[in-house]
Amino acid sequence: MKIHSDSIESLDIRKAARFAGVGFTRFDLAGSRSRAAAFDIILTGDSGRRQNGGGDEAASWDQWGILLGHLYRLDPQMRTPYYENGDHFAWVTGGRFTEDFTAIDCHRQHKWGFGLQNVTGAYSVAECEGNTRHEGCGAIQRWMLRGHEFADINR
Repeated sequence: MKIHSDSIESLDIRKAARFAGVGFTRFDLAGSRSRAAAFDIILTGDSGRRQNGGGDEAASWDQWGILLGHLYRLDPQMRTPYYENGDHFAWVTGGRFTEDFTAIDCHRQHKWGFGLQNVTGAYSVAECEGNTRHEGCGAIQRWMLRGHEFADINR
């Protein structure tokens, strides 16, 4: 994932990774056309799934969330391919990744229910329904539907 920021430094990302309980398969400084710097990272974790194109175990959704939540608290205007800024990240993840959410709270894998469209038809919401190993944890994720933008609902 590429992380674009005007203020985040390598040490900040390494600290966030420690909080999330993850390691790095890749950690490169890259150029950015929109921000002062970009970091290209791939995380190892304990999701139970292999990384794309690698033999290491990938980081879980929660582990990524802890890392990104920490970084968005440092730079609310940080960008990634999936999140426009800190407000968008908090909205998509249902505000799950606060300072109080730690690696102890992580689930290896969420079993996401079918995404249900909200009443306005602008976005869908899926909730973790659990599986045979754990009950649903209440985690949610949201995504915009075609023809709608986050800015339209964030006014």
